Amino acid sequence: MKIENSNKCDNPLDDCTKWVLETFPKVKGKPLSIEVNSEGKINFIESSVLTDKDKIKIQKKYSELKT
Repeated sequence: MKIENSNKCDNPLDDCTKWVLETFPKVKGKPLSIEVNSEGKINFIESSVLTDKDKIKIQKKYSELKT
């Protein structure tokens, strides 16, 4: 079964993963966790190599993520 938010893209997890890897190349080859809920919104993004400056950039892209 596929649950999809009509206001979001077909696969928000793939799109978010692609964006993170393209925007922050230092993440490639490192552990990365991204969780998407059934509405297609990002619940969290976690990586040990992301900095506070990176966090600000991610929050601008994904406004549902808060500190």
